[in-house]
Amino acid sequence: MTTTRRLIGCALTAAALLLSGCGAPAPQPAPPPAGQQVAPVVVDVQVAGGQVRTGTDRIPVPLGAQVRYQVRSDQPDEAHVHGFDEAVELAPGLTGVVEFTADMPGVFEVELHHSGLSLPSLEVR
Repeated sequence: MTTTRRLIGCALTAAALLLSGCGAPAPQPAPPPAGQQVAPVVVDVQVAGGQVRTGTDRIPVPLGAQVRYQVRSDQPDEAHVHGFDEAVELAPGLTGVVEFTADMPGVFEVELHHSGLSLPSLEVR
């Protein structure tokens, strides 16, 4: 019986070790070292005739960077950056600006609320 107990004990220990790694959170990117500046990211989006005229590619953003998201539209609307809950009202022909620090990793959608138009999203990492 001693051998059986040892085998069961080893099996339980191995199972516990395997399962403990399954629930661990994914590693987060490290912020830049203290004193090191991250270049600001400026996104300039033009909307006309119900279409994004400057492309809809995802924009890479370093974690910790200042973001300046500029939107110029030919129609009144509201640009909203999901996840950061930043928004700006847009007036025809004027540039609306949202500024914030990208302090959370992930992919963040940006849209015009009234028209539902998707703008270039931000990938923070």
